[in-house]
Amino acid sequence: MIVKILKKSLPKILKYKRSISKKEFYLALNLLRYLPVPYTLREKYNRAKWKIEEIKKAVEDESPLAFQYPNRILSEIHPNCKEKLIKNFLFGIVEKYGKNWKETEREGSFSPATVLISPTMRCNLSCKGCYAKNYKKEDDLPEEIFEKIIKEGEEMGVFFYTILGGEPLMVFDRIYKVFKKYNFAYAQLFTNGTLLNEDIAKKLQELGNIFVNFSIEGFEKETDERRGKGVFKKVISGMDLLKKYGVPHGFSVVYSRENAEVVISDEFIDLMLKKGCLWGWYFLYMPVCGDKDLSLMPTPEQRAKLWKRHLEIRAKKPIVVIDFWGDAPLVGGCIAGKYYIHVNNKGEVEPCIFTHFSKLNIREKSLKEIMASDVFREYRKRQPFSKNLLLPCPLIDHPQQFREICQKYNLKPTHPGAETLIKELAPQLDEYSKKVHQIFDKIWEENYKSKFTA
Repeated sequence: MIVKILKKSLPKILKYKRSISKKEFYLALNLLRYLPVPYTLREKYNRAKWKIEEIKKAVEDESPLAFQYPNRILSEIHPNCKEKLIKNFLFGIVEKYGKNWKETEREGSFSPATVLISPTMRCNLSCKGCYAKNYKKEDDLPEEIFEKIIKEGEEMGVFFYTILGGEPLMVFDRIYKVFKKYNFAYAQLFTNGTLLNEDIAKKLQELGNIFVNFSIEGFEKETDERRGKGVFKKVISGMDLLKKYGVPHGFSVVYSRENAEVVISDEFIDLMLKKGCLWGWYFLYMPVCGDKDLSLMPTPEQRAKLWKRHLEIRAKKPIVVIDFWGDAPLVGGCIAGKYYIHVNNKGEVEPCIFTHFSKLNIREKSLKEIMASDVFREYRKRQPFSKNLLLPCPLIDHPQQFREICQKYNLKPTHPGAETLIKELAPQLDEYSKKVHQIFDKIWEENYKSKFTA
C-alpha cells in the first residue's frame, strides 16, 4: 500500500522541485525503512546492506554522491523526464521485482533486469575496432519484433531496456513510436551523438522515459582518432543540446590501451560534469570484431588503474561512474544470460553484448522461453565464474568457460569474425587471463574477500 501511495504522490512532489534540503533528505531516508526495496538480491553474496545512518552522515557532510548528486537530478532534469525517472524506473523496479519477477520464476523462467536491443546494426561512422559495419536497411530488426520484446519484457518485469546498435538514432522514429506506446517503460540509449538534433531532443523531452549515453573516447584527439574528424565537437554539441532540454544523459567510454590515462583524468570528468552528464560507463575494449591480436585491449595494469580511479571519482565527484568489470561485485559477478541479454538486429539472442554467439531467436520463441533455455540455465548455473568477482567475464577472465559452453550447446557466430575469439585469439586470451588474475587476485584479497566471506 505504501509503495502505491508514494508512487502516486512522490513524482508530483518532486516533478517541479529544484533542490532538496538536508531536513527533507532525513525525512525521505526514514520513509525508506518501510519500503520493500529489492536489495535482498544481494544478500546471498553478503554484500553491504543499505545503512540509513551512514547515508544520513553522508548527507550531513554534503557528500558528492549522497547529497550533491540528487540535487543535480532535481535541478538539471526536465519535469517530465524527472517524473518518468521516479515513476517508471525507481518505483518500476520495486513493483516489478515484487510481482513480475516472482511470477516468472514460479513459471520456471528468469527475468533479466535489462534487455539490450539493437534495432539496427547500421551506423553512419566507421570506428576502429567496432563490429557495426557493412549492414543495410533491410537488415534492421522489424518494428513488430522490437515491440514484441518490449511487450513480453514488461510482462516478465524487465526493469529497463538498453537501446544500441549500430547507431540507434538512424531508426529514431521507430524507437520514438515504441516508447510512446509503452510510455510506462524505461530505457537507456547509447549513441555516437552525431545525428542528434533539435527535433530529436524535443521528442526525448516529450517522452521522458529515455536516458541517453554518448559514446566518447576522451578529448578531441582521442575521439576523432577512433571515430573520425569532427565527431568530438558533435558529441559535445549533442550533450549541450540535451542539457538545454533537460534530458538526462551520460557518457560511455570504450576503455582501451590508447585512451586509458585520459578518460579517467579529473579534466575529462570535469568536462563531462560541465556538459551535464549524470552517469558514465566504462567498458573494456573487447576483441570481438575479428581482431588478430589484443593490442587495443587495456593491459591488466591499466584495468587495475580503472578499478581504483572509478571508485575515487565516485567518492569525489557528483556523478555515478560504472566500471562494467570492476563493479561486478555489486551484482554478484557476470550477469550474462541472467540479469541481461542482447537481441541483435536479426532477432538472435546473445547472453552478452560482447558474446556474438547464439542458437536462439526472438522471432521463434518468447522471451520467457529464451530465458528458460538450456544455454542460459547453463550460464546461471556456472555463475559466478570465480570467487573473485572482480574477474567476472567468461570471455577474457575465464576464456575456457565460454569455450566449453559454446561447444556444449553448439553456439554459432552471429557476426563475421566472432569465431576468432575462441580460435586464433585463444592462446593470447589464456595468457591475458593469467596476468590479470595475478593482479586482481591480490586486489580481491586486500579489498573484498573479508566482506564477501563474512
